[in-house]
Amino acid sequence: MPIIKDYKKAIRKIKDISSRFDLSRCRKEYLTVERIVSEVRLKGDKALIKFSKQFDNVQLTEFKISSLEINSSTKYVSRELIKTIKKAIYRIAAFHKTNVLKTWIKTYRLNEKMGYKYEPLDSVGIYIPGGKNPLISTLLMTIVPAKVAGVKRIAVFSPPPVHRGILAACKLLNITEVYQVGGAQAIAAAAYGTDSIKPVSKVIGPGNVYVTLAKKIVFGTVGIDGLYGPSEIAILADKSANPEYVAHDLLSQLEHGSGLESAVLITSSSKVAYAVQKHVLKLAKKLPNQKTVIGSWNKNSAIIIVKDLKIGVHLINELAPEHLEILVSKPKALISRLKNAGAIFVGEYSCESIGDYVAGPSHCLPTGGSARYSSGLTVSDFIKKSSFILFNKKAFMKVACDVIELADAEGLKAHGDAVRVRLNNSKGR
Repeated sequence: MPIIKDYKKAIRKIKDISSRFDLSRCRKEYLTVERIVSEVRLKGDKALIKFSKQFDNVQLTEFKISSLEINSSTKYVSRELIKTIKKAIYRIAAFHKTNVLKTWIKTYRLNEKMGYKYEPLDSVGIYIPGGKNPLISTLLMTIVPAKVAGVKRIAVFSPPPVHRGILAACKLLNITEVYQVGGAQAIAAAAYGTDSIKPVSKVIGPGNVYVTLAKKIVFGTVGIDGLYGPSEIAILADKSANPEYVAHDLLSQLEHGSGLESAVLITSSSKVAYAVQKHVLKLAKKLPNQKTVIGSWNKNSAIIIVKDLKIGVHLINELAPEHLEILVSKPKALISRLKNAGAIFVGEYSCESIGDYVAGPSHCLPTGGSARYSSGLTVSDFIKKSSFILFNKKAFMKVACDVIELADAEGLKAHGDAVRVRLNNSKGR
């Protein structure tokens, strides 16, 4: 992969990276997902049985995993893992408790009362990808903020066979509703329900392109957290950065394995740039999926050398990465200029892996440049709010004529009449 030194080339490369996962191009996949979602909606459990056999090669008779299997799962994982999961739960909960939204009502100058009333969602469906890498951490990063928010019913969906580490984490979180259903069919089941599965209010969690397209299709019937794409990391570094650390951190996101992951280094040091390139190629050869990782490195990644870190900040804001590490000697001056990033990690001991597992904030973050307008998963994703308005007669009289004026200007007579009738009756008394 050539190192980029020209600003215009850097901008073009950033645009290419941001558009590497474009759902509008997935027309064939969309038609497949549309068929799956429609069939699950119409045929329910029969469709789930069919697709579990077709895609997971599993003949299911029961979708819900028994309480006995969940409770016994901790016997099959190490004590060290159990202790670590408990520590992570504590840290994640402690962080999210600081973000709990509370109902507030304020009295304004006309003595009218207004505010917001917050309520947790009735139910959520949490999707946890399966495959070779059981994402226990994603279970924690989604369920813990949901529980902190006060969601009563949390249903977990994961492809069969569900990994015992995931089941053990469910037990530690007191989750009893776990379904061995994966892919687009799981999203459809969560959204529309079947004979065996009660529908939820919102679907949360990352997945492959089929899962993401299914979330897009069911949105409106249920809420969704977002349309997550492949993992990505950007690192802003100066000459003080350790090239070996940088290389390891870049590879930590490329190893997810879809082939569309992205890693970008923007640095003011040519020495760091070339050293990182050398380390990445050496270290990638030691990874189990080295071929995919090197492919992502060559196609979807970049090393960009800038004359000034201020230019680097501008490029970062254009990229709007999911994860951003700042490895510079004086980060404070740059942080205020950074506007677009899902999560920011400052200093060589705040590596992205810490955020993925135990730091506290959720690792479910906006990708593909969507950090320009969206944020990572928080307690607020599991809470809805209703505005609260209480006008007494005196306050009503103060604003009535203004309401009528605006309603008449819009040509909405009934709106104005609803106020006129109260106004006229009040004057007549």
